[in-house]
Amino acid sequence: MDTPRIPTRILFVAVLIGATTSSQAQSTRELDAALLQMSERGDLKDTGAPQVIQKPAQVRYELGAVVDVRTAQRSGLPVMALTPDGPAARIGFKVGDRLVSMNGVRLDGASPPAPLLEQALQRGEGRVVADVLRGSVPTKLSGAAGVVAVPAYRLEIGADAKGTCGFVTARAGTVPKTRNIFRADITTIDGRSTPLQSVNRHRLAVGRHVLVVQELIDTNRLSPSQLVQINKMKRFALAKAYKPLVVDVKPNMSYRIGARLLKDKLDTQSLRDNAYWEPVVWEEVAERCP
Repeated sequence: MDTPRIPTRILFVAVLIGATTSSQAQSTRELDAALLQMSERGDLKDTGAPQVIQKPAQVRYELGAVVDVRTAQRSGLPVMALTPDGPAARIGFKVGDRLVSMNGVRLDGASPPAPLLEQALQRGEGRVVADVLRGSVPTKLSGAAGVVAVPAYRLEIGADAKGTCGFVTARAGTVPKTRNIFRADITTIDGRSTPLQSVNRHRLAVGRHVLVVQELIDTNRLSPSQLVQINKMKRFALAKAYKPLVVDVKPNMSYRIGARLLKDKLDTQSLRDNAYWEPVVWEEVAERCP
């Protein structure tokens, strides 16, 4: 089943009040700040040697809710708003819940709550297990957090760019289906959509990049009932059915991307959670960067 391509900018609602932003804008602001600092220090000079400003890509996890983290509260942190159809809403959070703990981190103590909540979200690595108070009733909630790809950036000043690139591709070579690896589609790279027309490979600067991948697993490897569950999940999740993959690109290397079918994750709940596959680099081959 075809699902819509992820938009060029991946927007998300942060857990901190008033912190809505875009991943691409975040990297742009950080790069602008780094350039300003170098300029103020007088570092931007033609020294004959390249100067490099870079930061690796990051994969972050978000709740999709506005939580009041202004002050610590003994009864837990109030949930003030939810992103419609966002991660928190799908997990089962309701406006008015008080968040007592998440992923083993207590949020009802005297410590400043904002860094604790951020720590709890990243600690789960995509999973959320939370204790909330709904009125006076303790309630346990669990599910999947939202995934945000914060792009890498690398800027070389005064450098010869030849030989400083690599490639990623989802179309080269014969995928090793005996290892349960199948075709995939790269839909975005560092927050930017790839061309809709077929592209054999994508040239990237050396460094860490975040790809977003759609699985194209052979349907004959799945039962009719499994396909029904997957199609339901994709209709509900849309672009959230895609998954991020971080690739560290080295000079003059090409990385072949695929989707691995996890045969021990084909139960109904795993299919509903989109846990039945993972994006992988299944082969690395030398390819000269012109």
